[in-house]
Amino acid sequence: MKADAAARREDIKAKIDERANQLDAKGAAADADWAEQDAVDAIDYAALVVQDAQLAVLDALDARAYADERARVAAS
Repeated sequence: MKADAAARREDIKAKIDERANQLDAKGAAADADWAEQDAVDAIDYAALVVQDAQLAVLDALDARAYADERARVAAS
């Protein structure tokens, strides 16, 4: 009887441990999903920032060309 009770206890403990491991695995998978999405979002944001920087360079070149043209007209 004692051996039977001990065996049942061990089975229950094993099931509890298995459930805990499954929950840990699910939690780790959810954390990985969040981290992957954060990485995708960061790359998307970086691409947007680079595009904005390129537009800012073009705007600065245009502004400089206009300022130089206005300076030439004013000098003549």
